[in-house]
Amino acid sequence: MLRNYLITALRNLWRSKGSTTVNILGLALGVATSLVLFLIVRYHSGFDTYHSKRDRIYRVVFQSEGNQGKGYSTGVPPALPDAFRTDFPEAEHVIFTSYRAGGLVTIPQLQGEPKRFSEDKGIVYLQPEYFKIFDRTILIGDAEKGLDEPNEAMLSQSSALKYFGRTDVLGEVIVFDNQEFKVTAVIDDVPTATDFPFHILLSYATIKKQKDEVGWNGIWSDEHCYFLKKEEASISEMERRLPDFFKKHQGEENPDNLAYILQPLSTIHYDERFNNYNYNTVTWQMIAAFTVIALFLILTACINFINLVTAEAVKRSKEVGIRKTLGSSRSQLIFQFLGESTLVTLVAVVLAVGLAHTSLIYLNPFLHLTLSIDLLSDGQLWIFLLLVTLTVAFLAGLYPALVVSGFKPVFAIKNQMNNKNSSGFLLRRGLVVLQFFISQFFIFGTIVLISQMNYFQKRDLGFRKDAIVTLPIPENARLGFADGSSKMRTLREQVSQVRGIELASLSNTPPSSGSVSSTNFGLAGKEEQFDTQIKAIDGNYLDLYDLTLLAGRNVSDLDTANGFIVNEKLANMVGFANATDIIGSQIELGGARGRGLPVIGVVKNFHTMSLHEPVDATIMYNRIRNYATMSLQVNQAEFPQAIKQVQTLWEQTYPEHIFSYQFLAEEVREFYEGEKRMATLLSIFTSIAIFIGCLGLFGLAAFMVNQKTKEIGVRKVLGASVESILLSFSKEYVKLILIGFALAAPLGWYVMNKWLEDFAYKIEIGPMIFLPCLGITLVIALVTVGYRSFKAAHANPAQSLRSE
Repeated sequence: MLRNYLITALRNLWRSKGSTTVNILGLALGVATSLVLFLIVRYHSGFDTYHSKRDRIYRVVFQSEGNQGKGYSTGVPPALPDAFRTDFPEAEHVIFTSYRAGGLVTIPQLQGEPKRFSEDKGIVYLQPEYFKIFDRTILIGDAEKGLDEPNEAMLSQSSALKYFGRTDVLGEVIVFDNQEFKVTAVIDDVPTATDFPFHILLSYATIKKQKDEVGWNGIWSDEHCYFLKKEEASISEMERRLPDFFKKHQGEENPDNLAYILQPLSTIHYDERFNNYNYNTVTWQMIAAFTVIALFLILTACINFINLVTAEAVKRSKEVGIRKTLGSSRSQLIFQFLGESTLVTLVAVVLAVGLAHTSLIYLNPFLHLTLSIDLLSDGQLWIFLLLVTLTVAFLAGLYPALVVSGFKPVFAIKNQMNNKNSSGFLLRRGLVVLQFFISQFFIFGTIVLISQMNYFQKRDLGFRKDAIVTLPIPENARLGFADGSSKMRTLREQVSQVRGIELASLSNTPPSSGSVSSTNFGLAGKEEQFDTQIKAIDGNYLDLYDLTLLAGRNVSDLDTANGFIVNEKLANMVGFANATDIIGSQIELGGARGRGLPVIGVVKNFHTMSLHEPVDATIMYNRIRNYATMSLQVNQAEFPQAIKQVQTLWEQTYPEHIFSYQFLAEEVREFYEGEKRMATLLSIFTSIAIFIGCLGLFGLAAFMVNQKTKEIGVRKVLGASVESILLSFSKEYVKLILIGFALAAPLGWYVMNKWLEDFAYKIEIGPMIFLPCLGITLVIALVTVGYRSFKAAHANPAQSLRSE
């Protein structure tokens, strides 16, 4: 019996090669996309779940209330961990981590030049208790003593191989930040799904003295405090005592309403208020959105399958009638048609795995991931594929099986299965409306995303960003002075003489940067304190970035500050309706009571961060010890030759470091890298949903043509034109499109408005967003069904009248 079912299924599928191919392609695209999304969702849902004590690991973070409302930070004062350890005996272990996103690692050589490696992540100073909180395997060495003394280092296995070509490297020396570190242990490579991407672990004892000098007076966002809660301890009780802890160590005065928060490890990757060492958070809302998109795409593929199969069902009505006449039961027919759908689904799933594997070759670099499909050892993947196969086969095959098996033998043998009710006329159109709803929702979201990205590109940031190149100044070379002038200023003057370099400037950061320094300030004679960003600049900064000086003068090109330049926002914030009236006022920065400097200039507002945030108060002053960046305004036509000369001068000045540069416009674009990736992904998903929907439309058109063959013939005999016949078909689709649009538009408006709430500067969703969505759908749908309708309208009426 089963053999008979299989042979019959294969014959039927082969006989309808066209619809079978379309069915397989539609299902394969839907399943492939859902498989990729499953891998993405599983990856982000599994961050740091490998730590055996993860339920007891917490991070101390804080929130404050400043000029822009509530602010959140992961950085804590260096003195906090020791105080926390004393005041909270509920913490079994407490550690302080001082992370370096990048830096230069040098490997001394017995002969010749040392090897230099520019690392972009993974260097951290920490304490040996780290291994009592987090899981990390020591391959060679001792975790207890590997980081307890100054100038000790642990390397990951891959780092050891990169630096020395082997893993047995105990006793070897690496140099970082002009300090030598002896390798005391080799540890396993960090998993990819972690927010602790530590490859080079340096002993915190090396920098403890300088951090102790900072005490409670400084916060850096990459310096965190983690602790392991004792099993019997109550986290709510610890949270209750946090306000008293703050008052005890940082005083009663708290103008920013700063409050410490205990953040569980399980939320670090998903809470966008706080950063992590990957500088990337993925909210649970985003993960849920990916899951919904995957379900939508599988659903639209199933709808496509149903429409195509039921469109072909009329052709098989005579077969069903004969089978029933010969004694076949309805359950046997259902089993046969479900078997055919299962066979199609199996082929589609196999093809989907291949498509997904191929797509990951391109998606992984784009998404900065390392996803893979491992059918040999990935049990979760097999479970997912099995569930998808069974679900799709059942959803896509059950309805057509019920419809076809329900044909009345008398009508089926006579090929008279053209009654609207006989094949789920309303249900089939309802499914097509659902496809249009999904497609138009995706189109709407894509249009909003792309429009917002275009808005970012076109908005005036208040400074020049084109034809600007930035060069990092090595951290350990910033404080070297000789004969009253620094290497930095000498290099700036040398670079300025290079042909193609129009202007050079030194500063801590460009006007808009992901690195922000902030402090509090007050006006002399007044108690009220405010928050502000601070930027160290030189005399060329305003001209190079074309910042508009509204009043006053530029800073003097000196080593230390003798006056402040402020932006309009700051002047208005402290009470000056006319921003220029602040000129001459004394500002006391960072609580320096009685030691203020005058405001010497006011500049027009400019964006210091991404357009997610509003313009913030900013103070600029000259202080050479804080310079970390050299900015160059270049002639783009002469840039290739100019940058080579700049590199030569830079390497002569800093021979122990690796030269690098970046265009400022690229740095600014990186602020919106997440939105850019999302827009690209949504465009891909939208295209797939539309393509699958078009297959379903084609199926519906084929079904309607099959049912109206004789009607078309009669119309043509009576003189109907091809255009009138096409119009009669088109009206049907236009109705379905309008219904789908009416459902998709409100939901799309709500969802995308919620997404836009994350931006201080954003587009307005109006008719010019909705109309293209409807227009695109109409054009795609009418083009899709046009071919099948046009072919039917041009058919010979004599053949049409004989068809039934």
